Amino acid sequence: MIINPSTLTNGVMVIPDDDVNIPGPELQFSGTTDAAAINGKLIDSTRPIQVNPSIGGFTQTLQTGSNQNQVAFGGQGVQVGDIVYNTTSNVIAVVSAIDSDTTLSLELPNGSGDASTAFNTGSQAYAIYQVNGMPFNNGLNFGFRALVGEELEETLDDTTGYDAAANQPITASGGTILDIMNQTGGTPLTFTLTIDAGGNATICTIATAGKFSANSLVGRTVEFDQTAIRAVAAFGDTGTEGCTFTFGAGDEDFTDRSQAGGQPKAFQIYNGHTAVATFNVLTAGGDTVLIPQVPAGTILPLAVIRVWSVGTTAAALGSTIAFT
Repeated sequence: MIINPSTLTNGVMVIPDDDVNIPGPELQFSGTTDAAAINGKLIDSTRPIQVNPSIGGFTQTLQTGSNQNQVAFGGQGVQVGDIVYNTTSNVIAVVSAIDSDTTLSLELPNGSGDASTAFNTGSQAYAIYQVNGMPFNNGLNFGFRALVGEELEETLDDTTGYDAAANQPITASGGTILDIMNQTGGTPLTFTLTIDAGGNATICTIATAGKFSANSLVGRTVEFDQTAIRAVAAFGDTGTEGCTFTFGAGDEDFTDRSQAGGQPKAFQIYNGHTAVATFNVLTAGGDTVLIPQVPAGTILPLAVIRVWSVGTTAAALGSTIAFT
């Protein structure tokens, strides 16, 4: 795909994110949040500014009459999955529910929970855009994933001398756990380990699911050594060796590939930073490309649908523009 610079007609600020494409580019709503903020909510009781047309609130308005599916002019509203920019702190959230004309519920871009930090203080500027292609992970929210609460099969136990203790979350000290397909952030995969009075590891329970894996987890091992277990004070300060657990067929679930919500719009990236910057981008062709040494004030001659936060110069945040 070639974008001719002479035909560029729209621009949107880029907030790099590992789970969301560059949105829009047409701005739907903008405004400033109320002073009394609620975590996980966007509240603008003064009246959200709908850019075109310039009336209506967050709730979609339908025509009266026989055709109830036709959206009334001036009542386009917001849709679940729309992208919200906090342009004061340069963070991203995704609309999870339309509470009212003046209130939206927000979740994190990776879909892992409420966006409690997106608008956690009042009087912050925001901008709302339509999603560009798939709202989460560009269709990569699929594959194998650990099942929270499943108990792994113990394959080796050489632990001795540990104190009995209540369940404690411990991160695995060895073994390859997840192939996370170039995805970062979110809650890491952790386990809850129980040690009995005899000093043996009796139960290893999956505490968090982590990210999706491109490959099955069955047969992969989770190793806890003496150092890792002793790091949890409740397990005591004695003991040797460790214990190993293995994923079984019942310890994972599989989610099929989500269908894309349309071909994502491609952009060209402008480095508006005052210095040379590095950009890690996802191209319209599906390739992840790390582009170093991009001079200030230049446009990348590449069709891009996402700017990854990992690998992109942090100082460029707030000064990168996407043109299309």
